Amino acid sequence: MTQSELLDRAIAGHRLSADEIRRLYDLPSRELAAAAHAVRQRRTDPDLATYSIGGNIDYTNVCTVACRFCAFYRARHQDGAFTLTFDEIARQMDAVRQIGGLDVLIQGGINPELPFTWYVDLLRLLKSNYPEIHIDGFSPEEIFGLEKLTGRDALDILSDLKEAGLDGMPGASAEILVDEVRERCAPTRMNRGDWFRIIDAAMKVGLHNPWVAMVIGFGETLSQRVEHLIALRDQQDRGLEHYGCGFSAYKVWPARLEHTRLRGKAAQAAEEAIVEDYLREVAIARLALDNVRNHRTVWRTMGFAVATEALRSGANDVCGTGSINAINACIEAAGKDLPDPTQALIRQVSECIENAGVTAALRDSYYNILARHDRIQHTSSGKQEPRAG
Repeated sequence: MTQSELLDRAIAGHRLSADEIRRLYDLPSRELAAAAHAVRQRRTDPDLATYSIGGNIDYTNVCTVACRFCAFYRARHQDGAFTLTFDEIARQMDAVRQIGGLDVLIQGGINPELPFTWYVDLLRLLKSNYPEIHIDGFSPEEIFGLEKLTGRDALDILSDLKEAGLDGMPGASAEILVDEVRERCAPTRMNRGDWFRIIDAAMKVGLHNPWVAMVIGFGETLSQRVEHLIALRDQQDRGLEHYGCGFSAYKVWPARLEHTRLRGKAAQAAEEAIVEDYLREVAIARLALDNVRNHRTVWRTMGFAVATEALRSGANDVCGTGSINAINACIEAAGKDLPDPTQALIRQVSECIENAGVTAALRDSYYNILARHDRIQHTSSGKQEPRAG
């Protein structure tokens, strides 16, 4: 099969084998991007790219897993270690509500000092006081930690968390779902089998899964990246067939190891090469994951200019770390009298989308369109303002 025939198969919607996906890495970037964009236009609204407004709350950075690639975690008594109180979490939820946030992602480290009742009580409090906000929370790694803490299995734990108010659980803590890579980068991290077992349990109890990801740059081979993609595709098949649900979206980003214990252990490419690798992965994922409708680009990690290119390479949604982070926006606007500190971000997101030649649209957690923006207008002050349509 020629390269052209391979791309024609992908564009036509044929499922690619592992060998065929591996061959995509050898194709010119421009041709890959064009093929992925063609598939994206067929599978999603070709005239729109979406974004959401929400927040991310890190409830604790205390963690016993201590992944070598993580700069976030702290040991229990280490300087900078924290666990938020319910009042502190509520204040961050207030900030999300203030900007009209529709969803929140709550995640943290594996903190053995927090009993299971802490999570249940938190969710009941949040669902009672913020019923309009969709709550995605925790990760397979956090649920694995709760299994160890309680002696219960993931199905029971997730059922209780859902009853308490949890709406969804993301496919986080995946990185590269190949045990050889995982053991080298994070020897105490959960293995691939446990990750899929817990993801399957979440789908079985009917929890929403907002996204699943791949993090590249751990020294993995291209074949191992393909193995990761195939495993996610297989899980998506299982979820859709057996439970009627699956991953709502996929995203990829490069590991940033400068401030971690893996610095110097995995080869770090120049920024230009990282960008090229990232855009190639966006395109290949669109062609490989034929059963995942939405593909996100991560502007917080890659910048708006690269995010625009990703929207021409298979992506159809612009996200930050899950969504626009209300708390970061509030910090950036500290000392300024801004009624809505996310407006500057929304202007940038809208411009990023418009630069890709499509219309920006605000969505909810389930990719329902809530508002479409007209073309960005220039005000008399010279500022750019997106207009909701």
